[in-house]
Amino acid sequence: MDIDSTLARSNKPTSRKKLIIGLLIIGCGLIAFALQQWLAPHSLAASQLQITSVTQADFVVKIRGFGRLKSKHQRYLTNTDTAMVEAIHVYPGTRVSKDTVILSLVNPLQAQRLSVARLELARQKASVNEQIINQKSQLLERQANLTILKSDLESAQLRAEAESKLIEQGIVSSLDYKRSLLTVKQLEQRVDIEKQRLAQLADMHHERSKIQQELLSQFELNYQVQQQAFNDLQITAGIDGMLQALNVELGQNLTPGTRLAVVGSDTALKAELSIQQSEAEKITLNMPAKVNTFSAGESSEVLAKVTRIDPIVSDGRVMIELDLTGTLPANARPDLSIEGYVISHIIPNALTINLPIKAQANSNAMLFKLNPTTHLARPTKIEFGTLSDNKIQLLSGAKVGEQLIISDLSKWQHLATIKIEQESL
Repeated sequence: MDIDSTLARSNKPTSRKKLIIGLLIIGCGLIAFALQQWLAPHSLAASQLQITSVTQADFVVKIRGFGRLKSKHQRYLTNTDTAMVEAIHVYPGTRVSKDTVILSLVNPLQAQRLSVARLELARQKASVNEQIINQKSQLLERQANLTILKSDLESAQLRAEAESKLIEQGIVSSLDYKRSLLTVKQLEQRVDIEKQRLAQLADMHHERSKIQQELLSQFELNYQVQQQAFNDLQITAGIDGMLQALNVELGQNLTPGTRLAVVGSDTALKAELSIQQSEAEKITLNMPAKVNTFSAGESSEVLAKVTRIDPIVSDGRVMIELDLTGTLPANARPDLSIEGYVISHIIPNALTINLPIKAQANSNAMLFKLNPTTHLARPTKIEFGTLSDNKIQLLSGAKVGEQLIISDLSKWQHLATIKIEQESL
């Protein structure tokens, strides 16, 4: 037997055992090192993190939007007839009163129509005056006839009365007396007839006067219409405010109904906010609101309330109209860019924190809760509720006064703890 071969075979198991033991020692060392690294908290500087405290108060839920101030009262200026722009007196941005002339238009045909209407009215007035004179003359003639008949009647009555006394003495015959009585009777009848004719003539004159006055009224109305059309060639503002737009040029020929300019009130204003459709569905009429005009040196927020919700959706947004109930700042003017919000509701005694990065309403997230004593932060499941501005409601996972890290630490969520290093003074 070869002694060396035997020794070599007996040493092989020993070497293999040593190798296995060595590998086990190395593996255990690596595991121990990894376990030590996992258990040892990772350190982050507090200055690099956003840390917020949980507060409790009434949570005002705001729905924000952007938009512009608009005139509450607007007037679109148009022309009523063909014309040409002769002069432009005022340009956009100028404050105007209701009597301010903005444009002067010219229309030769309208001047001619006005002249014809004036002449026709003058002729009709002359005709009416002539008729009045003729009627007075006719009435005077009838009244004169009536006066003569009355005088004749009185004479006949006196004669008959005298004869009635003389007939007994035989001085006057009964035949003459009867003739006198007949004359009195005839004159009385003629007086009555003349009175009726005078009354009928007065009634006829009255009816004719009414007809003439109606005709005169028609001519006067036609003249007023033509005069108004002529006056309308001077385009006035109509309301106090500001000229917001001018849509014509000097010398431009216009057709009836052309949009000439827009005048809007500059003190009576309203606000129009553009709000996302999903948020606008939560808004109802008369909800309180505020508008920010970004005025320097004074309060720029103005109290308001919702007065109209536009039913039309444009590019996923809805226009909300607000009535400004508060005092307007000095910089308030039509078409001023603004921001604003509507207060949809208030959640009493709500727990809130500043909005964490990537947080969404009515969702769950893992945030690191900081222990201010140990400066260690541990991942905690947080349930969110309503979101408004840069605040979000907490439904569960934290209490009042506790601190949460709202920075994005998603890559550290696998760690059991994180050490927050405070800056030394």
